[in-house]
Amino acid sequence: MRSLDLEQLKAFVAVAEAGSISGGAGRVFRSQSAVSEQIQKLESSAGAPLLLRSRNGVALTPAGERLIGHARQMLALGELALHDVRNELRRTDVRLAISDYFRPDEIAGLLAHLSRHCPQLRLQVSMGQSAALAHGHADGLYDLTLTMEVDSAQRGRAPTRVTVLRKEPLSWVAAPGLDLRGEPDLPLVLLPPTCSLHQTAVRRLQHQRVSYRIAHTGSGVAGVQAALRAGLGLGCLNASAIGPGLAVARSNRLPKLPGCSFGLLLPPGDASPGLHEAGAALQAFFR
Repeated sequence: MRSLDLEQLKAFVAVAEAGSISGGAGRVFRSQSAVSEQIQKLESSAGAPLLLRSRNGVALTPAGERLIGHARQMLALGELALHDVRNELRRTDVRLAISDYFRPDEIAGLLAHLSRHCPQLRLQVSMGQSAALAHGHADGLYDLTLTMEVDSAQRGRAPTRVTVLRKEPLSWVAAPGLDLRGEPDLPLVLLPPTCSLHQTAVRRLQHQRVSYRIAHTGSGVAGVQAALRAGLGLGCLNASAIGPGLAVARSNRLPKLPGCSFGLLLPPGDASPGLHEAGAALQAFFR
């Protein structure tokens, strides 16, 4: 079985983070020639160049970009294994916030993935509307935050450390067979007006001069889904939130909707290694 050498990975991460061979050598307390040799051996094992070298330092190649996350995880797991056998396992508290629109059936798998790859984590999970979670993340209330943003939405406080994980279309959704042809005002089932999908749906209807009324305001996506299944009206949902008993509604009265993106708001650069390890594990879950 072929594998990657941890000492070579340590040199690679040090050089990538320092931005130069000399800077990386200082971080691992090795000579520049020794670190260069480690990088060359790693590139030989990987079968691809990992660093672009120039007078200004080094930059990651596409292969290096793919490897860096794995390298950090492997080094963190090696350290974790050592602490574990020495009975020195250090717990890392992680405040994880997840958008209410995130696929419900996927949350259990995501949390299991985190527990499997980062057994030292002690999770505190919160669910809510993306805008509130993003503001909470900016205020330091959460360490890692999975948010959803409508592609055409104007950002308020734009996050500086966000990684896009997945894109999905938005659709008008209702119970199968719901007939709204006799309704002069389209009955809408939505979250409160602070929700970006509420704002998007209403804005699109107003732009097309389609008459509507708010028939039901849910406190969470599960409540909206239940009201839609009960036939109370029409909703706006991302693709992965269209669960059983719901279908995409099609009508000439309904305007086209934009797409949306799920992104991960990361901890600041000076956060603990455990938090960065958790962020890398979350990103790996979506690859």
